[in-house]
Amino acid sequence: MKGAKILLALTICTLTAAVAAAESSSDNNTTSFWNNQGGLLIFQYKFEDALNAYNNSLKIDGSNVAALIGRGSALNGLGMHNESLESYQKAIEISPDNAEPIILKGVALQDLGRYNDSLQSYNHALELDPTNGNALNDKAWLSYKQGNNEEAITSADRAIDILSIDLAAALDTKGVALAALGKNNDAIGYINKSLDLDPLNSVVWIHKGDILKAMGRNSEAEAAYAKVKELPSRDLDEESV
Repeated sequence: MKGAKILLALTICTLTAAVAAAESSSDNNTTSFWNNQGGLLIFQYKFEDALNAYNNSLKIDGSNVAALIGRGSALNGLGMHNESLESYQKAIEISPDNAEPIILKGVALQDLGRYNDSLQSYNHALELDPTNGNALNDKAWLSYKQGNNEEAITSADRAIDILSIDLAAALDTKGVALAALGKNNDAIGYINKSLDLDPLNSVVWIHKGDILKAMGRNSEAEAAYAKVKELPSRDLDEESV
């Protein structure tokens, strides 16, 4: 589910603002301009170009927190997890009460298999912001990855109650956790709700195919897998068809 996690770097609201700012900006050498460009490029999964944009922003202001966060997300998207940690850590040092780089540090740590450290980051973020739905969903996903499916469902339910913009990811998390507990009928309902909100999410389509296959609904599973191949290329993390 890495594609979904990377987009935590910039919410849909932030991306909408980035589009408007990029279209209206007449100065192409400010931190705002380069940060907006970077956000748009991350949204398009153009991580190398996004990295260049954020580096341009940091040449202007090496302490710009938004650029450091964006640079970390671009590096993580390129699989350069250790380097992304350095960028997130610098953002945290500059803005220690900002939950966003702490959450994204947790994502990078999780990608490195450092699950205990990742959990500490999510818990730290939740200490700062107990109603942060993204932190709750990432904590839920980590619990699922570790086989703690009841804990995953509890955290996912809290995220679902809070989130609006990133709700699809939380619905998917609860779905796969339910499937891991053998509750496939309930699971497919949550997966379908996720796809209603984010129909172009390749990873969720893979999850749907996997659950349908486990239910013996093989023709529907194959149709879900075929859908993945029709969608734009995305970073599928450890997921595959």
